[in-house]
Amino acid sequence: MDTHTTTPLPEPLHNAIDRLSRHNRVLGALLIGSLPAGALTPASDYDLVVVVDGLEPLWYVGVTEIGGRFADLIFVAGQALAQITALDAPVAHDHALAPVLRWLCDGAVVLDRCGLRAAQAWVRARSLLAPPDGDNAYSAWFGLNYNLAVLRRLLSSDDPRYLAVTDVRMAVYGHADLWFGYFAIRGQPWPGDKAAMRALEAQDPRYLALFRQFIAENRRAEKARRYVELAALAAAPLGGLWPPGWTGENLAHPPLRVAELLGEPGAAGQTTQGVVT
Repeated sequence: MDTHTTTPLPEPLHNAIDRLSRHNRVLGALLIGSLPAGALTPASDYDLVVVVDGLEPLWYVGVTEIGGRFADLIFVAGQALAQITALDAPVAHDHALAPVLRWLCDGAVVLDRCGLRAAQAWVRARSLLAPPDGDNAYSAWFGLNYNLAVLRRLLSSDDPRYLAVTDVRMAVYGHADLWFGYFAIRGQPWPGDKAAMRALEAQDPRYLALFRQFIAENRRAEKARRYVELAALAAAPLGGLWPPGWTGENLAHPPLRVAELLGEPGAAGQTTQGVVT
């Protein structure tokens, strides 16, 4: 077994990699996540990328336990390495190869029968992930505002069923919009939950503190108030929250605009809250 990580491998993981090395379809493996970063805790899982011969699709995820610890096994097609080393331009962050590029950059090779280490060096020497698309940031901003507008409409009802739905929407859409959307609106690639927590601790501890209060709150009116406060902060880089009567679309540059058809406020060429509509 060809291991190249400075962090000693726990025996169960070492044994699992040894078993992989004896399978004739396994071409290579690399560790990602907490262990190669030297941050393994009792609550951490194992994340192991396994390069496999003749796989379709380019990658998929399996789960198991190794030594009683939850483990992700990410199976990557050997052809993905060939496609990556043939890239002549950066790919978007939602491209099928983008996760593989990130794993190669960050991982520690523990098994190499296919030039995995050479592919890793090739990727690390290049910038193969394009900056996040501005359209993605706009879409996240629109989605956050849209879900907040729906919430406000439901809260104006005295129908108990409508009001109960607000609790669901705040828990489902609100939590996601304010967690993932914060980064997307800022054009920052999603770093993963633990890295997102660390990033917010460093760059916006007030937002993180308010978000944690929001997810812990179960009083409807207070949760809605916190939702609006956080949404305004999350949406600030793209102009903040929709003003009353805002007209627009979920595409930054749609082929046809609502305002062109109905003559509503926010006609083409104007700006609303700093956002072209």
